[in-house]
Amino acid sequence: MEVSLSQMAVLDAVARNRSFSGAARDLHIGQPVVSRTVALVERVVNATLFTRTTRTVEVTDAGRAYLAIARSVLAAADRGHRQWDGYQAGENGEVAVAVLPSVAATVLPAAVREFTRGRPGRSVTVYDVPADEGLNMLKAGHVDLAMCEARQTHLAPDFADVQLLTADTLVAVMPPDSPLAALDEITWAQLAQHPFVALLPGSSVRALTDFGFDAASTSPRALVTARGIPTVAGLVAADIGVSAVPTGVLPVLGSQTLAVTPLTDPVVTRRIHLLERTPPSPAAHAFRKALTDAYALWPAKGSAP
Repeated sequence: MEVSLSQMAVLDAVARNRSFSGAARDLHIGQPVVSRTVALVERVVNATLFTRTTRTVEVTDAGRAYLAIARSVLAAADRGHRQWDGYQAGENGEVAVAVLPSVAATVLPAAVREFTRGRPGRSVTVYDVPADEGLNMLKAGHVDLAMCEARQTHLAPDFADVQLLTADTLVAVMPPDSPLAALDEITWAQLAQHPFVALLPGSSVRALTDFGFDAASTSPRALVTARGIPTVAGLVAADIGVSAVPTGVLPVLGSQTLAVTPLTDPVVTRRIHLLERTPPSPAAHAFRKALTDAYALWPAKGSAP
């Protein structure tokens, strides 16, 4: 037979009060229950833990040794209960998220700040990766949340809950002295007549630019292909070619001097969706709310990444 946590708590109360009646009052139980519990534990551990007189209760040497163990166990149990309560409330836990690079550089920091502020038990691991890579990470169980564009949501696993986060449109970017920069709007057919700096296949932006050119029944002269938006911006600023990006990534372009013009025929809209593994951990669900709130507060709402 093992000594339970409740029995250890009775021993601790008796030792603190040096009284069976005082322990009973502290624990809101009857004194006979305290007496029976002490007697039972002493039989189990085969030692006398207390000496009783008519006026007081003293802890024996064996009692002090056993109480040290019991109090350590009780403290560990209390820590465990508090940790579990924190987990269930979403106050403790690690969240792994796969986000689009443009989101990682703009809206995400506000969400991470809100999620972790005043909560040292929370942590976030961020993977800034293209949408197809993020989807694969979600399917493999490596992340709790991932992002993709609307045209990729059919690739979402069955266990994922899908939520629309934001939408923006694609615009043309070019050097300020480009002939296109003088136009109020540019068609995809006009854009295709100039050397084009493209993003690698698999990114949400590449899928959208491919769609725009296909819808206009044309194809660009792809001169350079790059992985990241900042690299595209640098190549365009160096007069290597022109490109097309969502309005939400414009803050990522940094100090590059570029002309930005709306794209038409067709107008291409990017719709970013958030995918959450279900059932989510409480911490993951709390981070989802923090990210949703960050988008609601984003200063360029409607032009967010």
